[in-house]
Amino acid sequence: MESFLRNEIGGKNMKKLFAMLMVGAMTLTATGCGSNNGSDGGTKKSKDNTFTVGINQELDGVFSPLYYQSSYDGDVINLVYDSMLKYNVKDELEPSLATEMPTVSEDGLTYTFKLREGVKFSDDTPLTSSDVKYTFTVIADPSYSGRMTTMAENIKGYDDYHSGKAKDLVGIETPDDTTVVFHLEQPQIDAVNNFGTMGICSDQQFDYKQGDTKEIESNTSTPIGSGPYVLNKYDKATGASLVKNEKYSGKGAYAVENIIIKKTDTATELDELKKGTVDLLPNMIEQQKIGPASLDKNLTYNTYLRAGVGFVGFNTKKGATADPAVRQALAYATDRQAFVKNYFAFEEASDDMKKKTLGYVPQAYWNPASKNMSDYVTGKKKVDGLVEYTYDLDQANKLLDEAGWVKGSNGIREKDGQKLEIKFMATAENSVLDTLLPMIQKSWKEIGVDLKTTTVDFNTLTATLPNDAKLGEWNAYFLATGYTGVADTDSNNNYGSDKDGKPYADNYARIVDEELNGYLDAGYRTSDAKVSTQNYLKAMERANELIPYLPLYANNYFDLYSNRVKGLETSPVHTWSLAMDKVTLE
Repeated sequence: MESFLRNEIGGKNMKKLFAMLMVGAMTLTATGCGSNNGSDGGTKKSKDNTFTVGINQELDGVFSPLYYQSSYDGDVINLVYDSMLKYNVKDELEPSLATEMPTVSEDGLTYTFKLREGVKFSDDTPLTSSDVKYTFTVIADPSYSGRMTTMAENIKGYDDYHSGKAKDLVGIETPDDTTVVFHLEQPQIDAVNNFGTMGICSDQQFDYKQGDTKEIESNTSTPIGSGPYVLNKYDKATGASLVKNEKYSGKGAYAVENIIIKKTDTATELDELKKGTVDLLPNMIEQQKIGPASLDKNLTYNTYLRAGVGFVGFNTKKGATADPAVRQALAYATDRQAFVKNYFAFEEASDDMKKKTLGYVPQAYWNPASKNMSDYVTGKKKVDGLVEYTYDLDQANKLLDEAGWVKGSNGIREKDGQKLEIKFMATAENSVLDTLLPMIQKSWKEIGVDLKTTTVDFNTLTATLPNDAKLGEWNAYFLATGYTGVADTDSNNNYGSDKDGKPYADNYARIVDEELNGYLDAGYRTSDAKVSTQNYLKAMERANELIPYLPLYANNYFDLYSNRVKGLETSPVHTWSLAMDKVTLE
């Protein structure tokens, strides 16, 4: 499975819309795809067959299933690439490139996928089992620098191929053009999701050689996929346009000819939706947008549980937050319930909308849409022994006192000559931070913290966090994680580390804990759902104790769209870019 980053954009004072957190929610406003930048400057569009989606973050232009981080880029990938399996609106996997669900051996170590015949990439080259093997082979390559490593490391022969000892990834067999067989080293609870939902790349696009993925990594803005759409134009500042892929032979009508994803101004995006220069504002959480939209007779909405969590991440390697007691104290000193009550309160909305739940405080930093763990994340079920960090300044002060952090005459704590300074990396025009930062500036100061805030753009933040050379630049940050499936194994990526103790790419906090890794591995390395859940519950408990990530809120998403849009069916992991097969425009 995959997770991605989003950034909540907007501010109450400016009535700005939230863009997707870790990977960002999208807002667009163009009317055609004939201009050089994929937009028409925001003029009212004619009732043509162009679907305009608004995003208030820039696309990063990493349109490769192998390397992307942002959900904004992920939507382009969903439209351009196809996978063997996809999630439907019921959040259930079904065949896409595959003819049927895979067969699984009794020992849970062998998975066989059968592919449809006659499938072609958009450049007219055939898609075969060789392309599936190529996709996972690149991930297993010694030079691979993306974040999908865990998707391949349990394939038999991974270690030998990754170390260069072997010249072939022997754990993937391709006996014919339409058969792919995955052999695993150990059972894997999410193997069907893991292999089935990966976007398949063409082995003809680049001249790949083992140990050299530079060409693939440096050409991610020119995607060639087998999905229903083709990237037409892309501009980092304004967005992208896509047109139907004439070579597409998969399921679904895909009646919409053109799709425009355009960066819009958060201050005016709702007005654009009302005027008709934008058709869809997906993944909304900001009540100042959702409420007024519910009062407009020309607009409608879908709402569903968000497969994501807004969180504050802590640097567990450098600075004051390397001390678990500091992280725990900061968690106790953050009034998350008050934040949710304040941030998600409707000012104006329809009577029906006012009955909807917008946000809540999750019990853990975990996928709320998890098939097995959802009720524990949302709080419907309690986890015995789980530290919940209910707001308590006395407990926060007690933890710091016991850990040897002493308040000075200026009220700021010190330990061994180190000030309790927290360097918080924030993103600009972020509605969540507009509410959160004034709250913690006050409460954290009361426990002796000197909070220093640095504001950067979203792409700078996501480039800084994984960079080990810049660990000294931050102690805390805010983002949101979005999940693309219903498995629990994304938590292995967020909390885990490899055999050598190196944190996985999505483990921005750099937490490395033997006990936690043991539970995560036990939850992952099994085909028994009950055993997996038992171990993941223990992992959740241990992770909350260590608190490398403080879950701030989770919520329901609202896709706001024009009444001219018909057939848009969305759900937690069946997002708009996966739901275009039934969409028509009036």
